[in-house]
Amino acid sequence: MDTKQITENYFAAVNQGGWEDYIAEDFTYGMCDSQKVRKGKEAYLKGAGQFYALSQKLEVKSLLVEGLKAAAINRYYLTSPVGQTLELEVAEFLVFNPEGKMIASTIYFDIQAFQKFMQAQ
Repeated sequence: MDTKQITENYFAAVNQGGWEDYIAEDFTYGMCDSQKVRKGKEAYLKGAGQFYALSQKLEVKSLLVEGLKAAAINRYYLTSPVGQTLELEVAEFLVFNPEGKMIASTIYFDIQAFQKFMQAQ
């Protein structure tokens, strides 16, 4: 399976469930403007899982693929625990290994809008 198909399948799994199956054990990730690189599948599953729990829908707006790397502009439709809603544009940069598991991800989004959304409780 090629990287484009794997990436599309991963994003479909974010909507339908099972996205965890795409993450490699030796996973690394970064967020927004932080210089901190986080490592480990379990840490990512926890953090991404909390974010994806808020997501009612993920819409892929643009997808570019080169080799084992993919770049996407996605729109997440989020609902907070108290019913607040937010449409959040996210740039995602993904790297897969030859076996089709994601080994790295870096995401960028409007962190201030997201924090305001989460604080409106």
